[in-house]
Amino acid sequence: MTRTLLRLFVCTKASAAVEAAIFLPVFLVFTFGVADLGAGMFTRMTVNAAAQSGAAYAVISSSSTCASMSAACLSGIEQAMDDATGNSSFCTGAVCSASFTSCADPDGGICFTVSANYPYTPILPSALYAWAQSSTLSSTVTVRVK
Repeated sequence: MTRTLLRLFVCTKASAAVEAAIFLPVFLVFTFGVADLGAGMFTRMTVNAAAQSGAAYAVISSSSTCASMSAACLSGIEQAMDDATGNSSFCTGAVCSASFTSCADPDGGICFTVSANYPYTPILPSALYAWAQSSTLSSTVTVRVK
């Protein structure tokens, strides 16, 4: 019996498999965590780019199409936001919005407020790491014209 136990403790044939079985779950959690972090940052940058692009369109078209908040102006803003994200269906539903208000400065003027909201769901559930939770990423850009 002692000889059998001694041979068992000395044998190293499956040590790599045991080490891999111990390390693999930790490695996968870290790998998916980094992937979630990168995907979240990319989505946040995309939402910000969409809002900035919509505001830029409103400024460029403020003397013609966007002289008032018409359906054509809103459609153009949404198209610019779709183009900025590279996703032709980015502005479907209540993801993109734009408003047309007077500015709060003494000189008056027109202000465009363009917002983009996009739902983000991580790969792994938030029980594994608390910083990656399902949330709505949003960006708002306000531009004064005139």
